[in-house]
Amino acid sequence: MNIEHTLSLLADMISLILDHPWILLPVVVVVLVCSVLASPAGGASSFRDPRRTFTGAERREAFDRAGLQCEHKSILWRRCANTPTQGDHIYPWSKGGRTAMSNQQALCPFHNSRKSGSVPTRMYILRLQQRRRRYFPDGTSPLVEWRSGAAQ
Repeated sequence: MNIEHTLSLLADMISLILDHPWILLPVVVVVLVCSVLASPAGGASSFRDPRRTFTGAERREAFDRAGLQCEHKSILWRRCANTPTQGDHIYPWSKGGRTAMSNQQALCPFHNSRKSGSVPTRMYILRLQQRRRRYFPDGTSPLVEWRSGAAQ
């Protein structure tokens, strides 16, 4: 393929797009949806919950809600089978996340240290909420609410 042929194909593609701009609509929609779902949930907040750690009772309740199983699940694999021993702020306390049951997940030490202070993506939160509908006790909200009045 020579340069003239390549330039001719490029000119034809540009002409097609200019004549029929709606062709780009599906591409734009997919790019926008992917960028929103992959972006961090919310923005950093200057507010800090005065209480940093979950109480022992709150951690036990989170472990029970999770069925005594780590709540982490990678994209392609099953949920981690390890026993949770740590209550983790889904949205980090250091970035304005609340110390509340709605912002706590039960994690094993490996996944808690791996997550560290990273902000979860919207996709992670949506998937966590969807999984929780299967194993949370009836009457317990699976929604993640990391700051006052901000259920995702």
